[in-house]
Amino acid sequence: MEQLTKQQIVLVTLLVSFVTSIATGIVTVALMDQAPPGVTQTINRVVERTIEKVVPVPNQQTAAVVTKETIVVKEDDLVVEAVEKNSKSVVSIVVGVGEGESKAENFVGNGLIVAKDGLIATDASIIAPSIDEVGNLPPQTFKVVLYDGTTLPVTVFPSDTVSGIVLFRPVFTEKTKLTVFIPAKLADASSLKLGQTIIALGGEKVSVATGIVSNLSDVPSASTSATDATSTPATSSRNSHRLIQTDINSVGKTFGSIIVNLSGDVVGIRTVSAGTATNVFLPASLISSAIAQSAVSTPNTPKAQ
Repeated sequence: MEQLTKQQIVLVTLLVSFVTSIATGIVTVALMDQAPPGVTQTINRVVERTIEKVVPVPNQQTAAVVTKETIVVKEDDLVVEAVEKNSKSVVSIVVGVGEGESKAENFVGNGLIVAKDGLIATDASIIAPSIDEVGNLPPQTFKVVLYDGTTLPVTVFPSDTVSGIVLFRPVFTEKTKLTVFIPAKLADASSLKLGQTIIALGGEKVSVATGIVSNLSDVPSASTSATDATSTPATSSRNSHRLIQTDINSVGKTFGSIIVNLSGDVVGIRTVSAGTATNVFLPASLISSAIAQSAVSTPNTPKAQ
């Protein structure tokens, strides 16, 4: 080394650096191949967004400078934002059966606030009357528990139960008349793709789980007859729905629980119409249909925001 010239020392340094870089790359790739799935999944969930900004130059009307800014967005951040956006829109539904001291109250499912006036959508099976031991139908009352613990009695609102969705309207008291409702945003489930990340919210104490869309299938409803020659394409699409199957089993067992996409929009709701599987949901468009039908049947009904 003492006999090397400066140029030779520089060349040797560059050669060593080059070989070291190649060796480091090979080792990194080998370690990534052997890494647990959770590690690679976290890395793959990092999204880069490049935003172009046009900055005008002072004293010049035509010339401008285009700057590019790369923003790294992690999927975990999107999940947290989506949950925060919808957690205040999901309510717990409690049914009271009987009267007086014999009255029993039980959690029966979840509901979704769909309008600023407190209109709540849920699965129609929740209002199905329960028969007691002697075959009678005891009176039932319903109430909802909001995210902050506020309890409100509700009444069943006229709606299109054929869609499998029923609507509730809160009954306000002097103490609850100023209650602020945060409606959820409904999205078209037809944009869902296989493998897309979705988030489920549901349960008596609303819990969260993440997963993917594992299967999508269009299923005609019971009211649609395959041999009905008079049905039009519009009627056929209105009487059919898309089953959204997920890989989520820990959350979504209660009827009325929902799934949302990473944008925070509700894309599905669990109803008895979807079957007994706890990881299958129906599209949120059924909620929109029920709201529209109730608005037609009751002109004074405020529409969902």
